[in-house]
Amino acid sequence: MENTKVAFSDVFFSALTNLPPNIQAKVNQLVLKFQSNPRSTGLNYEKLNALKDKRMRSLRVDNTYRAIVSAPKEGNVFLFLWVDHHDKAYDWASRHKCEVNPNTGTLQLYAASIEDQISPPASSVAATVGKFDDLKDRQLLKLGVPEEQIPLVRQIQEDQAEEQLEKIQLLLPEEAYEGLYLIMAGELYGDILLERETEENKTYDTDNFSEALSRIQSQSRFVVPNSDKELTEMLNAPKEKWRVFLHSSQRKIAFGEKNGAVRVLGGAGTGKTVVAMHRAKWLAQQLQETDQHILFTTFTRNLAVDIQENLNNICTEDELDKIEVVNLDRWVQGFLRKQSYDYQIVFDTSRMEQYWRVALSEKPADIDFPDSFYTEEWQQVIQPQGVTSLAEYKRASRIGRGTRLNREQRVKIWPVFEEYRHQLNRNRQKETDDAYRDATQLLLNQRVKLPYSSIVVDEAQDMGTQAFNLLRAIVPEGKNDLFIVGDAHQRIYGRNRVVLGRCGINIRGRSRKLKINYRTTDEIRKWATALLDGRDIDDLDGGSDDNKLYKSLTHGATPVVELFETSDDQAKFIKQLLDQSEHTKSNTCIVARTNREVNDIQKKLETLGVATLIIKPNEPEREQSDTVKLATVHRVKGLEFDQLIIASVNDGLMPLSFAMSNKGDDISRTDAETEERSLVYVAITRARKAAYVLSYGSQSSFIIR
Repeated sequence: MENTKVAFSDVFFSALTNLPPNIQAKVNQLVLKFQSNPRSTGLNYEKLNALKDKRMRSLRVDNTYRAIVSAPKEGNVFLFLWVDHHDKAYDWASRHKCEVNPNTGTLQLYAASIEDQISPPASSVAATVGKFDDLKDRQLLKLGVPEEQIPLVRQIQEDQAEEQLEKIQLLLPEEAYEGLYLIMAGELYGDILLERETEENKTYDTDNFSEALSRIQSQSRFVVPNSDKELTEMLNAPKEKWRVFLHSSQRKIAFGEKNGAVRVLGGAGTGKTVVAMHRAKWLAQQLQETDQHILFTTFTRNLAVDIQENLNNICTEDELDKIEVVNLDRWVQGFLRKQSYDYQIVFDTSRMEQYWRVALSEKPADIDFPDSFYTEEWQQVIQPQGVTSLAEYKRASRIGRGTRLNREQRVKIWPVFEEYRHQLNRNRQKETDDAYRDATQLLLNQRVKLPYSSIVVDEAQDMGTQAFNLLRAIVPEGKNDLFIVGDAHQRIYGRNRVVLGRCGINIRGRSRKLKINYRTTDEIRKWATALLDGRDIDDLDGGSDDNKLYKSLTHGATPVVELFETSDDQAKFIKQLLDQSEHTKSNTCIVARTNREVNDIQKKLETLGVATLIIKPNEPEREQSDTVKLATVHRVKGLEFDQLIIASVNDGLMPLSFAMSNKGDDISRTDAETEERSLVYVAITRARKAAYVLSYGSQSSFIIR
């Protein structure tokens, strides 16, 4: 049929994953046959009675299973909406509608039944203050609320708003629920419409499904495959919905020309890395020159490995050839080697203790600062600002340091830093910040030509000032130059605060924030965010950031907290949990603070007969049937699992005693504790559905009950 469109809802793929493998294969055959000719006489359409949506039809998969499609009387747009056992499929069809919203122009799939309405309070309904009383009906309609459901929304009361909105979540289109939540959290009505590009006074044709599918709000829930090959890939990997379904806010950020550097913030699970990968894919598609590439870089090798693995799933071979994925340290090492750099780059600064012992012999006798003050001053002031002389140190900004220094004191302590740098140079060694700075100078002074048209940066919060100075030098300012995603709530590699504007990276007017968590349940999100409540979190450009509008759309159990007497008792509980859990072992990960603790847990579980696999550094995460994974809190970054167990959350391990000791001042101690809290935040937000927080002996002060 000419110009026929066959689209698929996201819930269709969710339903497909729950079917037995042999039925999934039959559904795939049906879909591919349907794709070639939706009006073929060989298809068994069944008209369903007593439906709220008269467009819905049933398609026979076999004698037992049915697919639900939207098939218009006239027109060329067909939608696969659901698939299930025939009784369940018919029941689902009787309770849902799929239609174009006349006020937003988006295609909405939602539960049309409003039988489970909010019970009115015992007192007079007339005396009740409605949460959305300040919004007119036309404004609720523009937020995506179907007209028939406005009375339901009007029942939400001021004093029970969050609980009551969650109760009716499944009855509302996702865009309506999301809009109401954002209003409740303090977002302005006009700002929501502006971000969605919804016009206040425009109405839309409710019969034009094709036009509705072209809108980015619809594309977060529906996809139209471009080819049989693409459709086959989608059907064979229905769990990987992030490959094709991007929320409208994500899609706007990932695609299209940008007039300069873009910064994207967002809490854990909001899809920042997904957006970054789709941005890299889009940029690769635009490249016309064969010698041009996209540099996709991040802080750790672990994450670079995982990103490469995921890009392999969403990109064509041609696109992959145009994207270079490498962590920044490795890139710098390779670049400097080609420039005949005559220094060894030291990535582990703990190896520098011998140099510090020599340097600290230069401490002035009349200034009683602890040794840790000098290493922190080096890491937080001297290296980020590229200070190489006393004159520069006198002028250096020390904002954020807890110990004040006058000009005379700076002069007296400078010989310590001078001697430390002398020790490095004498041994032909450079720290990473020095290597970044040297690479930057080589690029600027020698005008080295590099093959990169754009750079995509993931986990930007873990990179420092010298790293961003280098990135600015690699790609000059211009269209689509830098795409930077990060979240300082997840900063787990030291106090690398950076102000992008001071690195020549102008993000004015091109800063975006993702607010919806698509990974974890809201119960897990709340537990995680409570860890960092009241902490000073920056926005990577000199301002502050918070998670006030950060929200999950799914719900589940609150994280389970358990305390045991011994580590053996903890292991026995994990074994029992794994045996009884509805989640598979292969989709479960046990996380601990140190490699030593991970190894100890592995030994105890193996003794109990549990098959385990430690996720190693610099290797992609692999799925092995009936095998539970283990990882450190640092290694689990960037991964996700149905079930996550944070084990050994003990006093002395979380926070780690070594990380908290020997700090130069109160601010440094506070920063160290924030970093340790961020590690727990990162770990627990890897969980999609269930989370457990276990400890033995003396429990960590971080644990929230």
